Amino acid sequence: MGNVLAIVLALTAALLFALAAVLQEQGTKGVDSDVESTGVGFFARLVKRKVWLAGIATDIAGFVVQAAALAVGSLLLVQPLLVTTLVFALPLAAYVHKRRLTRREWFWAVVLCAALTVFMVLGQPEAGITQPSGKAWIIPIAILVPVVAVCIIGGSRMKSGSAKSLVLAIGAGMLLGYSAPFTKTGIDAFGQGILNGLSSWEFWAMAVTATLGTLWQQSSYQAGDVQTSLPAVTVLKPIIAMALGLTIYQEHLRTGHAGDLVVIAALVATLVATLALGRMSGSGGQPAKSDGPATHDQPQGDDAHA
Repeated sequence: MGNVLAIVLALTAALLFALAAVLQEQGTKGVDSDVESTGVGFFARLVKRKVWLAGIATDIAGFVVQAAALAVGSLLLVQPLLVTTLVFALPLAAYVHKRRLTRREWFWAVVLCAALTVFMVLGQPEAGITQPSGKAWIIPIAILVPVVAVCIIGGSRMKSGSAKSLVLAIGAGMLLGYSAPFTKTGIDAFGQGILNGLSSWEFWAMAVTATLGTLWQQSSYQAGDVQTSLPAVTVLKPIIAMALGLTIYQEHLRTGHAGDLVVIAALVATLVATLALGRMSGSGGQPAKSDGPATHDQPQGDDAHA
């Protein structure tokens, strides 16, 4: 029953993230491309837009529901399901832009849903621990900090375009990927009392990674090529969270030798479908043909915290 509840909550969070992405897309339209995408001026303009603020409020609601899902389910169960944000975003974005979904979009949406179903049924993700030791975090944090620093500092010095967008997206994806396990541990700490929760360093790490990841995710979209940045963020988040789940959180999949290959194939299919839908979301429903002129619109199918 715990897994069923986690699945329902994860899918609800994905729906909220999809709605938030569509609202934020409308809110970022018309932002001056000359405004520095990693600067204060960029966000100062966004906070004056009611539609964008509504998207942020919906994003926060999705994050709360995601936290509830992580409180009762494993990272291996919850995080892959959050990529369905792209599936929910398809009809929402199509309605806003007054267009019909393409056959290619339907195809990849079906592939994504089928692959996730196979992964969940055969893999049967099982929970591990909820409070890894401080020592267990040394290597992951030693990887996170320099990578994000290089991405953000380097990206801020680059001219707008595909390269800058990708570099910022990698930094944002790393932060959001780490925010999920921090959330799981932080929420568990609150289960032992408010004071214990507030004194948990993972809770504050969650707040920092989720906030900065979301802001730099917006920056990566505004900086240039959405068809590059959106898939990067969307794929990095579950991969990183699942990697941490399999290692320091000691989660595992229940498969036999015959089922291992099928589960791996399902996971690969999930990532491929996610990349395909992510690129379509950033190009109005059609796959990108080249690194053409940069666009500064928010994509239609992203989840801010997966």
